[in-house]
Amino acid sequence: MPASSRSLVTSLLVLIGFLVPSTLGAQSVATVSADQENLRQEPQGTRLASVMQGTEMTVLEEQGQWRQVRLEGWIWAPSVRSTNRNGYDLEVSADGGENLRATPNGEIRARAREGMLFTRLGREGNWFRVQREAWMWAPSLEVRQVQETGEGQGSGSSGGGEGGGSPDATDDEAPAREHVVVGGQSVRLHTTARGGDSTATIYPGSDLEVLARKGEWTRVRMDGWVRAPMLVSPDSAGVESDLTAAELRQNPEKYRGRRVRWTVQFVALRRAEAIRTDFYEGEPFLLARPPGSSEGFVYLAVPPEILSEAQDLKALQSIEVLARVRTGSSSLMGVPILDLLAIY
Repeated sequence: MPASSRSLVTSLLVLIGFLVPSTLGAQSVATVSADQENLRQEPQGTRLASVMQGTEMTVLEEQGQWRQVRLEGWIWAPSVRSTNRNGYDLEVSADGGENLRATPNGEIRARAREGMLFTRLGREGNWFRVQREAWMWAPSLEVRQVQETGEGQGSGSSGGGEGGGSPDATDDEAPAREHVVVGGQSVRLHTTARGGDSTATIYPGSDLEVLARKGEWTRVRMDGWVRAPMLVSPDSAGVESDLTAAELRQNPEKYRGRRVRWTVQFVALRRAEAIRTDFYEGEPFLLARPPGSSEGFVYLAVPPEILSEAQDLKALQSIEVLARVRTGSSSLMGVPILDLLAIY
């Protein structure tokens, strides 16, 4: 090759070297800018879900005015069933679909239609962490470039779920079956990657399976045995019976996620209109009077597995319920909204 040609090639390679690094380590993140937008199986294809404004997703591919995105979140386990259809392992089975949330019982990111398929990423209690890749209309999205640092990737920022928020909304998945061992001193097990409540002490030498990593925190799983007489039913653990509806209204954020066991007076079973933004449209709920006749009303959102039982209730009937606080003060009426867990 002549010297002049070699010089030209070298110059081009140097130029490419300056251009390429600006995109390495970066990914596109799309935020829904419309009030809500459809998630579709393919461009102009079957509608799978309605995604709410502000939801963030990783952009995987561009095709004209369409973007393939990865949507992640948490879904109520009783509203899905196992499947092996089309390479997915979960299918929405609840009549009318189910909410996809940022954290367990947290902010709603999307409304998945009945029959929508997901890949399961993890589980926390009665919640599955799930993922789906599908397509959205590009003009309804705002796209930006972010560096792949392990923070803020996937489907958006984490929210304040039960126990102060779950780190899983933005965790990087660790390699399969990675294990670590506790070093020379005991460590505390915390509920969140923000140093939330500590739930256990783990002693040196304990083997832990790594589930995910987030900054200086690692999410782990540990198997072991405890004596049965020391255990109680989850329905009776951490449940408050003296928390009042008035306290929920006064401190709505403080009591989010708390579980209560109340005797309430059933008034009516209703379906939420679109104006009730703390519910999804059509979500069934009980209108009830809480303990203390002067405290107005509370709303108890009814999950699909309890709906038939709720439909058998009689007006003004007193019922004992177990429920989790969704919000202490609804955006429309300032009424406490709780997720109904059981009717006794």
